[in-house]
Amino acid sequence: MPRYTPGPWKIRPNGELWSYSRGGSPQQIGTMSWSGKAEERDGNSRIMAGAAELCESLDELMLIICQPEVVDAITSSPRIAARSRMIIENARASLEQVTGKRLPEWPKRDPHDRRLESG
Repeated sequence: MPRYTPGPWKIRPNGELWSYSRGGSPQQIGTMSWSGKAEERDGNSRIMAGAAELCESLDELMLIICQPEVVDAITSSPRIAARSRMIIENARASLEQVTGKRLPEWPKRDPHDRRLESG
């Protein structure tokens, strides 16, 4: 994963972007400014604020669904296999776009990722 300021992020009405990292003190990490309708600015600020947590969640999702028992469960069920592959591919493509890193196609996983190994 690329480095970025830890979330959760909040954008204040004045455009200040703050990080409320777990266990840390809040800190201002930037200021956003854009024009447009108020509801568009509000929606854009929520998307920006949720980006870090969304990226972390997609990364964890890809880690879990590449585990052999999950792969077997998905591929052995014709009822969910095709739809699951489409959803997984969309998640993988989104994570690639955010990280700038090429990810293996499902069900393969990054051989260097040891987060779920016993040890």
